[in-house]
Amino acid sequence: MTAANDKTEMREGGEERGGQRILFTTAYIRHPGDYYDWVSTNIPWKMRIGGKRMFSSGLRFIRENVPGIEILEYPTWDRYLAELKKGWDVVGFSFYLNETDRVRRMVEAARKAGVKELWAGNYGAITPMVHEWFDEVFIGYSESMLRMKLGYEPAPIKHPDIIRRVDLPLLGTRAAGGIFTTRGCRVGCKFCQGPIFTKRLEDIPLESVEAVLDRYRAQGVNIVAILDENFGTNPKRSMEIVEMLEERKIHWACMTRADFLEKRLDEWTRPGSRFFATSLGIESFNQEILDKINKKTEAERVIDLLARLKEKKIGVVGYYMIGAPEETEESIKRDIKKLASLKVDISQITILTPLPGTPLWDEIESEYGIFETDYEKYDTKNLVWNHPHISPKRMRELLDWALKTANSRTRTLATVMRLGWRFHLARKEWKREMKMASRSAA
Repeated sequence: MTAANDKTEMREGGEERGGQRILFTTAYIRHPGDYYDWVSTNIPWKMRIGGKRMFSSGLRFIRENVPGIEILEYPTWDRYLAELKKGWDVVGFSFYLNETDRVRRMVEAARKAGVKELWAGNYGAITPMVHEWFDEVFIGYSESMLRMKLGYEPAPIKHPDIIRRVDLPLLGTRAAGGIFTTRGCRVGCKFCQGPIFTKRLEDIPLESVEAVLDRYRAQGVNIVAILDENFGTNPKRSMEIVEMLEERKIHWACMTRADFLEKRLDEWTRPGSRFFATSLGIESFNQEILDKINKKTEAERVIDLLARLKEKKIGVVGYYMIGAPEETEESIKRDIKKLASLKVDISQITILTPLPGTPLWDEIESEYGIFETDYEKYDTKNLVWNHPHISPKRMRELLDWALKTANSRTRTLATVMRLGWRFHLARKEWKREMKMASRSAA
């Protein structure tokens, strides 16, 4: 059964392996509807798009590729406790660093309920101090590891359906598909846990990518986001994916690196392409800071690329960080005003946050000290270390100011209109194709 055929968050019953009943769950949410929305954390206005994280793509990959594992996605606390009563032999937890304290509470409840084994995965499992809570820890994309542990033969990765709901003002809710073509990253930015999480790039078989695109089209979903950390790492392979999208007349966006996009922009925007948006790591306009965090890009070239993207009417989500040790309140304000002048569609602005296992963690801890013990605050929106020039309270105030400045009301409205038009156009095209197909069949 594929994710497309599921009607509930979790399938009842399930195939057993060696007498074990296995449940994988995310961290719980505090109350119904309390889903993380990365848009709302960056845009402080009511008139904005919405992109709530209501499911786990990682758990859906596991369910699609490892028989006998059931999944529970963002349950309430009461829902989680009700599931524990069903007598699972193994409960696995997929979580992020800022969800650590909630997962610890879940672990304690599972032990109390008599669960025999507890496993951990996802980026939260990188943190060394959590390892003692679990019987087994999986670092990296774990489908192959789990198949081996449960006695299954190796098998090519199958791509599950990952259909996200996008809330658009005036238009209501629309569907967008997500695909991974390659997983992992070899760039090695000092702030990123990606190279720790997975040591090598893993290609999703082209046949699997093609199959999920066909399923999306059959369901009327012809807007797709490529969720690779850096789409375009392999030029030949990326063009094969682009051609698949073009053949199916799918409107698409991707996350990539500025230097990759700079080289491939003309190819990706050639006639017939429906490439309409990209996510890029700008991070800073200070070249010294970029060099120190091992961000392999040049500030001025990124600015030139943003101008080219604007000319080609390609939307941009720009990732930007404030709070490097060299920065002051004055330098942050100056650079945020520069970011605002570039009219990036959505600016995701974060505070420099050291994460366990990264070179940045070691550097910040040794030179300045990391004081925060509340893991909820490791959400990149709080200062968790001793900055030499700015207090935690003032840094949060600067972040709020930066978000309002870069994501102004007028800029946000323009983005809403641009994205709304793209969804309208995609839906109109699909309806026209269905009408033509119906006529041909008659």
